[in-house]
Amino acid sequence: MACKGMVERNRTLRQCARGVGVVALVFSLTVATLLAVDASRVGPVETVRSEVLAQALAQSRAETATPQTVAFARELDRLARRAYFNSLSFRQQGMALLVLGLLLTAGSFGVACRLSLHIPDPRALSGEDPARADRWAVNAVLAAGALLLMTAAIMQVRQGRQPGGGAADRALRASLINPALKPGETHVCPCRRGTSQAALAAQWPFLRGPEMSGRTTLTNLPLAWNGMTGQNIRWKSKLARGGSSTPVVWGNRLFLTAGDSQTRSVMAYDTATGGLLWSRDVPDGAKGGEPLPETSGDTGLAASTPACDESRVYAIFASGDLAALDHDGQIVWQLYLGRPHNTYGHASSLVYCGEMLIVQWDQEERSRILAIDKTSGRTLWETPREAGMSWSTPLIMPLCDSYVLLVHASGQTWGLELATGKKLWQVEAVTGEIAPSLAWEKDVWLAANCYSRMVAYRMPQQGEPQQLWEWDEGNLPDVASPVILDGLIFLVTDAGEVLCHDLVDGKQLWYKEFEDGFYASPVAAEGRVYIVDRKKGVFRVYAAAREVKELAVNPMGEAVSATPVIAGGQLFVRGHDHLWCIGAGAP
Repeated sequence: MACKGMVERNRTLRQCARGVGVVALVFSLTVATLLAVDASRVGPVETVRSEVLAQALAQSRAETATPQTVAFARELDRLARRAYFNSLSFRQQGMALLVLGLLLTAGSFGVACRLSLHIPDPRALSGEDPARADRWAVNAVLAAGALLLMTAAIMQVRQGRQPGGGAADRALRASLINPALKPGETHVCPCRRGTSQAALAAQWPFLRGPEMSGRTTLTNLPLAWNGMTGQNIRWKSKLARGGSSTPVVWGNRLFLTAGDSQTRSVMAYDTATGGLLWSRDVPDGAKGGEPLPETSGDTGLAASTPACDESRVYAIFASGDLAALDHDGQIVWQLYLGRPHNTYGHASSLVYCGEMLIVQWDQEERSRILAIDKTSGRTLWETPREAGMSWSTPLIMPLCDSYVLLVHASGQTWGLELATGKKLWQVEAVTGEIAPSLAWEKDVWLAANCYSRMVAYRMPQQGEPQQLWEWDEGNLPDVASPVILDGLIFLVTDAGEVLCHDLVDGKQLWYKEFEDGFYASPVAAEGRVYIVDRKKGVFRVYAAAREVKELAVNPMGEAVSATPVIAGGQLFVRGHDHLWCIGAGAP
């Protein structure tokens, strides 16, 4: 009787396991069908590229735009972005549910198979073998899973994933072994060789200046000027081609990028006269005739700001081309990273530390962070990540006697070990479309993004960052990055707002609102903060103080979207049509 009861119990359990397996299988097929239908549609990219949205945004920027038109365009833009990120979240969660469903299906039929493994009474044998049916079910599920994995692998290969080398090669890159190391010498990380931090201080080698912070210690800067009358304008040069990148300066060279569907170029100007010294086209690295990626009108193919040092300039374009040129315009090396899959176009700018050039290659799929040897173009390390698209620029933050590399994306701000690319920690700072870069001062770094929040973290000497505060009670930047000076945070928004907050607790200290919005990031020096609006190019200079104090209002007479540059006691500004040099005492 006991044996018979055990058989009945096993039969019941086997039937339950089969039932769970069938339900899980139906669930998996339903999820797979929904994912396939979603993939067959136009896709989430079109939500932010729709003609209706483009027309609404264009009308909101027109001279005759009414407050209602501007409000409608902003709301439509907000809804499009929300729809876009909801679609991405749907796909990610759907894939996770599909994997869980397949695992549950295989596990349930596996349990049913195990429960069928008993020696039956020969007198009760019939033509049906329940164990055989369960084994067939398990094998079918495993075969389907293997087929899905093979399909995914084929899709990865067809989408042109760049080869990362074998395990030995990746280990070699991560260890950063110097091939020229002599016996008895101690290895030195490339980030501690080459261009020194002291040499950077007098230049503007990156989008956010020598400290990657938007501030500089340089002095004797102009306070008042007028681009329409020529007051304190040293020179202005007509720009032959468009682009959204900010200039960078080293010594008497100013470097700029431009590009369109025909060519992508790097140019050098004389900082004393504004004369064009040379212009060099960077060849398209694609060899298979791949079409150029689609980009928005605001971004284009040359939105990323280059980086420069004492001997070279490094430029990256939305075509996937990364190149190093010497100060005479000769290409030293060039890499092709593949066409980026990015809604608006690749716009993250380059930074470096010593001889290590950092590339934040965030895109819809196969994102990665790369460290490149500035001298040879050799990949030192490569860290893959699934962060989605981002347009922010990396930050190399000094920490005690070392550096930490911060890379910023929606819901994922990473801290990486600069020497090896090893991920040290991850926090969810802000969400949304991340264009504003991180700001920092001393041991505190800050993130801010529209439709999300502003949040500050303190970096301990070891371990993960500690959140200090958050603020989400008003508008925040959509494109422009914050700047911190003497414990005060300064932000500008595309809605025309200027904000000042306390770095200690995040409280707002003062607020100003203007008719035109801001794309260019504010820069700070000599106790002042320089901001410029996008539409008319009107500069406003504020004292870095807890009370609002406007020191000057300086019209340029043309639109400005690029961040101002401070070098050699002068301001360099890339306008829509001209390159400007502004200096105190200029005729």
